[in-house]
Amino acid sequence: MGSQNNCNRVLAYLRGPYLKEVVRHRSDLSDLHVFYAVAVCGGLNAAARSLRVDPSTVSRALDQLEARLNTRLVRRTAQGVVLTKAGEMALARVRTIESQIEELEREVIDSEATSPIGAVTLSCSDGVGAYLLTPALTQLLRENPKLDVRLDCGLWPNNPLEADAEIALNFNAEPVPGYITRPIAYFHYGLFGTCEYFELYGMPQSLEEALRHPFLHHTAQNLTANMRRKVPAFQDLARRRVETNSSAAVVEGVLAGIGVAGMPTVLASVYPELVMVGVPAEVIELSLVYHRDIERIPRIKVVLKWLEAVFDQKTKPWYRREFVPPTEFEPFLGGQTPNLPLGAGKVTERAPAETQAPKRRIATSGA
Repeated sequence: MGSQNNCNRVLAYLRGPYLKEVVRHRSDLSDLHVFYAVAVCGGLNAAARSLRVDPSTVSRALDQLEARLNTRLVRRTAQGVVLTKAGEMALARVRTIESQIEELEREVIDSEATSPIGAVTLSCSDGVGAYLLTPALTQLLRENPKLDVRLDCGLWPNNPLEADAEIALNFNAEPVPGYITRPIAYFHYGLFGTCEYFELYGMPQSLEEALRHPFLHHTAQNLTANMRRKVPAFQDLARRRVETNSSAAVVEGVLAGIGVAGMPTVLASVYPELVMVGVPAEVIELSLVYHRDIERIPRIKVVLKWLEAVFDQKTKPWYRREFVPPTEFEPFLGGQTPNLPLGAGKVTERAPAETQAPKRRIATSGA
């Protein structure tokens, strides 16, 4: 009898005047969306990955929803979650709400002008956002005057952008139900310093010599299984003169001559003064991730097309799966900085080939 009462309470909440309250308060609607993700993904951690939020955020939203309903929607187990009878009833209703939202989006798409209108929220790492995307925004925004772009680089979790990310650029992304996940670029990580730095302190000719140089360490870099076998030995032995969770801080520190750091080879196309020691330790896959139901929206379509141009592997070999050494970048630069519109900026003269390091494998600090 108690179980039936719980189900009735859920149904009462999800229809009639209560549904109006859900729509009126965004937090309530967000809690329903979180519950839907938990139910579909089968667990709090999986739902958090799908929504790109912390598991604690998912847990808190679920607790809030259950408190308002005064009933349990899921039972938490070591393997994930199991829906209660009330939870199954709620899921059926929430599916209807999600379907209605998708139908509304399709209607908006059909009525929207061919010119992209509105804002697109894109999430990525701070390094990708600052060095690869922002310089390329000029042409996109000039060609689409009614389009706005919001870049969420995740640096200020307590001050997030108002809108959730519609498109994500994720390293080593795993498939998520309902989402399109496709590789768009490959980042080859190696040990880098500047020409001027190596002229002052000498080019490392071995791993032992590289260990003598000040190392800038990115604390938030993710290591693949293969890199875990290669990198820690170098990271443990190297003297970490600077530790930071900011990619931009690492790059600017190396450019300022502090020392060496593990960075992707694409940065050598942006800053020709960077010189790589040895060969890359690993290649990391960068993927586009977005919900399959939004790719027909004009503003989404134009941003997806723009991203494909930004990471075009045919004209920008540093994004290819196979390794192309920085010494071979110059013919593809054409005197221009990468990712900028034609004529936006000249590249300084590349360092002579003899300043490049010998072909000796050096581990780096990861992704």
